Amino acid sequence: MRRVEQISTNQFVWMLFIIITSVTVLQAPGILIKTGHRDAWIAVIGGVILDVMLALAYAYMGVRFPKENFVQYSSTILGRGVGKVVGLCFPLFFLLACVLVMRSLGMIIHTAFLPKTPLPIITFSGFAVVAYAARKGIEVIGRIAEILGPIYFASAFVVSFMLMSSADIDRIRPLLEDGLEPIIRGSFYIVSFYGICIMMAMFIPICNRPENGFLAKFGGVTMGGFLVGVVVFFSIVVFGYKQAINKISPSLALLRTASVSHFLERFEMLWMLTAVGAAIMASAQLIWAFSVGLADTFGLKDYKPLILSSALVAVVLEETSFPSQPMNAEFLQFTFPCIAFFVETVLELLLLLFAFVLKKGEKNSFRSINFWPFRRNKKQIRV
Repeated sequence: MRRVEQISTNQFVWMLFIIITSVTVLQAPGILIKTGHRDAWIAVIGGVILDVMLALAYAYMGVRFPKENFVQYSSTILGRGVGKVVGLCFPLFFLLACVLVMRSLGMIIHTAFLPKTPLPIITFSGFAVVAYAARKGIEVIGRIAEILGPIYFASAFVVSFMLMSSADIDRIRPLLEDGLEPIIRGSFYIVSFYGICIMMAMFIPICNRPENGFLAKFGGVTMGGFLVGVVVFFSIVVFGYKQAINKISPSLALLRTASVSHFLERFEMLWMLTAVGAAIMASAQLIWAFSVGLADTFGLKDYKPLILSSALVAVVLEETSFPSQPMNAEFLQFTFPCIAFFVETVLELLLLLFAFVLKKGEKNSFRSINFWPFRRNKKQIRV
């Protein structure tokens, strides 16, 4: 019998924040600026709004099917055969996201800090740490996230202060120069990265307050969107959007520009320590979710024996799927958003629709969702 893991709402929030920022900050800013031009920072806000709307569906399904993640309630709704096929799409998507995160992290470390170290050595070392963290369980990952998350979030304010002297606000003017189309396209692009927070469907059943799923998602995506917005906004006002597009990592380039009175400079190593730790914890969450999803799909009693093999599969995919950085960037810009839209939005909304049509799950469960942090439900759902 699998030991029941449990996380708090606070851990829930910070784990979502870390996974959003790690998936998005390392990969999306340059492509988002290319899509939205000087209005890309507005697209960040649009992406947050879209993702919060999507969170309602996941929060509702979490309380309609208590103690079940989306891999499990796919079978409850659609039956064992079709349900397992649909449910398997979610853990496979987590595996893909993990590969992309570690690929981007490895490329940044290799290009900016360790150019003489072979990239496979960097990625293999990273996945070894990821597998170790994932095997320790989600409770350990959650406790680390409670420490690492606030530090990462506070860095947005510190970086903003240090970049003030280098910023030229005229570089974001005129607003809406190309109309609304770039903002709309940018919003739908960035929400594919925010949408990795469908991880909330794996966390709700093990949260000590599952009715707080929406609040956790709202807090995580709002703080994550703020950090991404800071990176995108200052990339534009410091470099200009045409130059920011050509940066391998706009966030790293900003840190190299930041200074305090030209006395304290080159903070990128301190930031990278936090960013690497966050990316490792985000990848550990993804490997954990992939392994738990496989265990639930095939009826295994424990997911931990799958951790090491899952990490090895991710290493092989990372090394063989993207032999060059341009191919990785092309995949992120064109292919990944389509896959993400199908898994994050289409599948979940179809499950929601079939749950209504087939009358599966608990009725009137929407009322149990907590939309206010100070509300106390008389009847709480307990794990």
